[in-house]
Amino acid sequence: MAKRLPLKLSGEEASLLLEVMFSQQYALELVRSELADIENGDKEADEQRYRQLLRLYDRLLTEEG
Repeated sequence: MAKRLPLKLSGEEASLLLEVMFSQQYALELVRSELADIENGDKEADEQRYRQLLRLYDRLLTEEG
């Protein structure tokens, strides 16, 4: 399967996407899934990225409540 290049979004499109992700609580699920993939060895990430994702997850979890 060919790897797709990242989609280039305008600033307005990126803001809209983030708004929808937060309103539907997908942001938390996406970060949770990314962490699980790293922990299961399905994706590689350096220690800094992993720690950043953990902090982001904790913040999203706290703000969700």
